[in-house]
Amino acid sequence: MRGSIALLLLSLIAGSVAIAQDAPAERLPEAADFFIHEFHATQLELDCSVCHLPTEEDSVVMARPGHDQCILCHEENYESDLTPQFCGQCHAEFPPSSNEDLLPFPFFKKQRAILFDFSHAQHVDPNARADAKTGFRADCTYCHQFDEEGIFAKFPGHVQCSGCHSKEAIAPNLTPVSDTPDCRGCHVPEEIENPGYTEDRRMIAAHVVSGVYVDLKFSHVAHFKARDAYSLDCTTCHYAVPTSTGLADLTLPKMLDCVECHDADKGLAAEFQMSNCSTCHIDAQTGVVPASHSRTVKPVFHTESFRFDHEERASELGAKCYVCHTNVTPSTTAENQCISCHQVMRPANHTARWSDAMHGKQAALDRTTCASCHTADTCVRCHNQLPRSHVPLPQFAAGAHAPLAMIEERACYTCHTFENTCGACHQR
Repeated sequence: MRGSIALLLLSLIAGSVAIAQDAPAERLPEAADFFIHEFHATQLELDCSVCHLPTEEDSVVMARPGHDQCILCHEENYESDLTPQFCGQCHAEFPPSSNEDLLPFPFFKKQRAILFDFSHAQHVDPNARADAKTGFRADCTYCHQFDEEGIFAKFPGHVQCSGCHSKEAIAPNLTPVSDTPDCRGCHVPEEIENPGYTEDRRMIAAHVVSGVYVDLKFSHVAHFKARDAYSLDCTTCHYAVPTSTGLADLTLPKMLDCVECHDADKGLAAEFQMSNCSTCHIDAQTGVVPASHSRTVKPVFHTESFRFDHEERASELGAKCYVCHTNVTPSTTAENQCISCHQVMRPANHTARWSDAMHGKQAALDRTTCASCHTADTCVRCHNQLPRSHVPLPQFAAGAHAPLAMIEERACYTCHTFENTCGACHQR
């Protein structure tokens, strides 16, 4: 099974190329319905290590099987019975002339099944410690390294995974002598090669697998150069990753994330602003800039009632209120965003009757929320003065205070204590 890990890695690399090609190599039709792993690994129950060997001594990177491995069982095919079906498992041409016509694995194009749940939440450093060389999160840059041009961040391979999974106590264990149970800790080769293997499948979008979004260009290196000027980190854009528990909920940054920095008000050069379509688009764009490309256009969900029910959206992970609301502090913590906004914008429930009839009950339930805007002595400023309910004071002291005290005695103790007020009359 060591080899199935290698095959998945090969599939990610080869699949990225295949997706970008207009005319990928086609399999020979005679071999189209034969699934090589389902036969060898499932029906014959061969161990992965029979076919997949390390690329070099002590390496955790497994090679695609060559003729030397196949001939162990298929000697007669090589000697006298070479057929299109046999060769078509790996080669696009018959008879094959070299390894230049090797087919990518898996054979189906443009989609990849989620074969296991990888939890970023269990792998990322909760303290978000940075790499001294790059200035970015050490865990992100260790696993996701850049391609040769520094544009795309590649999927981690066996070398990166072995940094931890080569330790004996960590399962699945990844070493040069890993066997099928270890390999199946991450890979299901039968499902990799057969998109119809199961009915319930979750697919990874092609642009996530290949790192290529149709007609768009993006460079990580270009953004890294501006890291200090704009306080960028991996999680500035990929903010949902640290809490992700499965591959199904991973997404690329949204357009609003780009607007945050590339809006005209951020001081970027004109060539990098959202109004310049060629900044991101490879193909020519015409017409008016879409509303999603600007922070001056109110989102459709900002309806008349939004002011009263926005708490849920504002509390979501990665809420971007601060992109448009400049008085809100940029923060991944929703609470901080709420505080910075409500310190300058009076909440909707602060109506004309709020100070007379409502705020006492709310303050009794949740004084912490009040403290977002009000300082500790705010209550004292008013409640050290004679409340309107106490006027006229002789009548209030003579007995009118009793109903109010029975309803909410706690309110009385804002200013009074039993000893210095109530005790004067109510000693019995």
